[in-house]
Amino acid sequence: MWFRSNRDGYICGAYARHGKKACTAHKIKEDFLKETILNDIKSLIHQIDKEQYIKKMERKSKSTKSDSQKKINKINKQMDVLKNRKRKFINLLADGIITNEEYQESIEATNKDLTELMEQKNELLSLMESEDVIETIEKLKKELLQFLNFDELTEDILHRLINRIEVKEDGTPIIHYRFTTPKIE
Repeated sequence: MWFRSNRDGYICGAYARHGKKACTAHKIKEDFLKETILNDIKSLIHQIDKEQYIKKMERKSKSTKSDSQKKINKINKQMDVLKNRKRKFINLLADGIITNEEYQESIEATNKDLTELMEQKNELLSLMESEDVIETIEKLKKELLQFLNFDELTEDILHRLINRIEVKEDGTPIIHYRFTTPKIE
């Protein structure tokens, strides 16, 4: 389809180039095409339950935070076990069961394990602190609503949302969008 300003719309490119031998003179008005696309997109927007998406994101975030807390608790238990082991090494050294060299090797290995666990714990804690879920979700919600509530079809929106447009001989558009209707699990 080729745009023709004198017709306020699009005409068949094959017809415009080669005439009746190549194709029929089917056309579509630009305003009708824009209105059809906007109506399709707005009906899809109304089908989407925005609040349900937001609630799903909140549930996922809470689940992630809960998993992080469980990991932190597990790390704390492992650290307690290692600290108890260090105390037992001191008792073994005092009782003469292990030598000073064995004690030093055991303590170094245990301290290395404790340091690694502490780093993991600090990473998880910083992740939990940096993740302000409510604020992030509110920002996303505003952006989502701003994107979904538009009244004008711009060239950018057209290129992002539409793959191809076909026009039948009777002028009926067949619009191939770049997306399918999303489904919530």
